Amino acid sequence: MKTLYIAFSLCFVFCSNVIIGQSLYDSFDDVRTVNYGLNVAFPEQIGNGIDGTVWPGWHGVFLQYTLNPGANAINSSTMCASYSRNPAETYDVILIKPGQLADVSDYLSGAKQITMDIYSPLPGITVQFSLQNAALAAGPYPQGRHSEYQAVTTTGAQWETLTFTLTGEPWTDASNNGWWPDATTANNDLDEMVLLFNPGNNIQENYFFDNIYGPERVNEPCTEVNTSPFVLMDADCENDQWNVEYYDGRMSIFPNPDTEIGGNVIEYARNGGAPEDVIVGDFNGALTIDNTSMFKMDIYDPNAPSAVIFSIQDQFGLELALLEFTTTVSNQWETLSADLSSLAGLPNVTDFVLLLSPGEELAETYYIDNLIVENIISTDDLDSQTAFKAYPNPSQGDMTITSEQLITSVAVYDLSGKLVFEQGEINAFSTQLSGLAPGMYSVLVSHTASSLAQRKLVQFIGE
Repeated sequence: MKTLYIAFSLCFVFCSNVIIGQSLYDSFDDVRTVNYGLNVAFPEQIGNGIDGTVWPGWHGVFLQYTLNPGANAINSSTMCASYSRNPAETYDVILIKPGQLADVSDYLSGAKQITMDIYSPLPGITVQFSLQNAALAAGPYPQGRHSEYQAVTTTGAQWETLTFTLTGEPWTDASNNGWWPDATTANNDLDEMVLLFNPGNNIQENYFFDNIYGPERVNEPCTEVNTSPFVLMDADCENDQWNVEYYDGRMSIFPNPDTEIGGNVIEYARNGGAPEDVIVGDFNGALTIDNTSMFKMDIYDPNAPSAVIFSIQDQFGLELALLEFTTTVSNQWETLSADLSSLAGLPNVTDFVLLLSPGEELAETYYIDNLIVENIISTDDLDSQTAFKAYPNPSQGDMTITSEQLITSVAVYDLSGKLVFEQGEINAFSTQLSGLAPGMYSVLVSHTASSLAQRKLVQFIGE
């Protein structure tokens, strides 16, 4: 395991309507509330729409996690998005899927406006947003298109905020044969945006953009700020304690591959040429760890079993804990968990490195979500009716777990935090532990009563 030395900056931007009358779609740091393109999984993307190949919803090269090329007073955040325009495309577009939009009448009148931070190569470049109905827009242009908004860059090689003004209302054109017969209805029937850099030109240019504010949505995905203090990352709203600053593969927001669950997740496509493909980031401040803290992360592995390593480090790259897992099921979600009590009280739990199938040159694609560090209830905080007993302790081979409350599950972790035994769906007042190698272990017992969980240290000394 190599040690990485990376400096991180802190950023606290919450998922809320920071600018009155607008919805923050994406800050590319902590707020990630939209997905992009045609929802084509990375392994199925072939080319960029040329000669009949799959078009993922953009024509050039789009990276959703890119380091800020030149922080200034306009945009001082760590991360942004980058886009390299395809010179073969006259109208090189990026599809943005924010969900169903509320009435956009105020954007037509100019009472409200779309804004975005941009770092462009030159002044005088036109940038355009279009609003449309995704289902109707699948037909020939201008079917399904609603309205266009443009802004022009005023500087180059530094950040500026562009404010977009209305430049076109397609339904007012009689040649469109009335496909938007009722403008009022059209204002309430939009669910997609199109972003174009330098439209109408065949030119190769590189752009960085950030902090997209657009029309409000019927259902805003983030109704509260930081709804759980334990959630470091979920790909729908809560990313305020997860900053990704480096990765070897390709990382993006993507619809949940389990469509019955829905929502957005993080898609990560490994770099097949990098055996030690890493995702590096920080926790946006030091984590508070006590002797009841647990690590959890959901993963969707299309080709289990796969090794997963989560290295917890300090700000200097010193490894504080190495959590090692192996996925067990293919094409469905499972939760990886580990005991973090060995880090209790450390003041500098700040950084992480995540590796998926380390040491292998694989071009696999994984999906991750719901990174959580939560504090469970310790035995000292419970009364005698909910506390469990473990005896004999130490044990030479078998140990009995009993409680006055129904036990729903038992998990055993070694002192490195690795899960070594798990038994679920118990629904009994007692259960047995056996077959553990000599050593100290942390036993986590969950109950039906108020979803309580508690922990004790036990010792196996062998037979």
